Amino acid sequence: MLDTTYSGLLASVADFLNRADLTATIPDLVVLAEAQMNRQFITNGPPREMMGRSDATINAEFMAVPSDFLATVAIYLTTTTGVSSLKFTTPEKIVELKVNYPSESGDPQRFTVLGTAFQFWPWTSGTYTGELTYYKTIPPLATNTTGNWLLSAYPDAYLYGTLLQSAPYLKDDARIQVWGTAFQQILSDICATGRIARDAPMLAIPRNPMIV
Repeated sequence: MLDTTYSGLLASVADFLNRADLTATIPDLVVLAEAQMNRQFITNGPPREMMGRSDATINAEFMAVPSDFLATVAIYLTTTTGVSSLKFTTPEKIVELKVNYPSESGDPQRFTVLGTAFQFWPWTSGTYTGELTYYKTIPPLATNTTGNWLLSAYPDAYLYGTLLQSAPYLKDDARIQVWGTAFQQILSDICATGRIARDAPMLAIPRNPMIV
């Protein structure tokens, strides 16, 4: 039975490579595989397990993003008039708004992500309760050694992702195509599964031809 723990993954990679001398190297290859999966998931459609939420007290123009932040889905703000959804705006547009409307006041209406912080506009003062829905990074195995959701559900993604990262290190060009093809197909399948899971409630509801 496949051991879906961090140590089990390291052992499996060493076994597939038939190398007992890569103990210090394989963990670095796992980190590289995680980085590639984070990039491709956020580009092609993250699995639902990557979606999270966080409550926040917003009391300044800039607020740090969560430590596992990958991308924003939505930010809802509770104001004196109710709950509103902030509109995402590019950093350049925020600068333009601040220059053109320096006296704008009232509750924040827009936000952007500037480096590792959210920026809100307009901002004067006050304290707001916010709810952030966002995509989270994959919990890194280096700090979650018992495993994570991705290794439990899709151990082949970790295995082939790590094997793919080993090929350049070992100068084994012939394996790049083999492991790369398998890895990309696995990621494609995971993204497709994620889309089905997100759309399942809609697929279960028969379409009303009177509604367009």
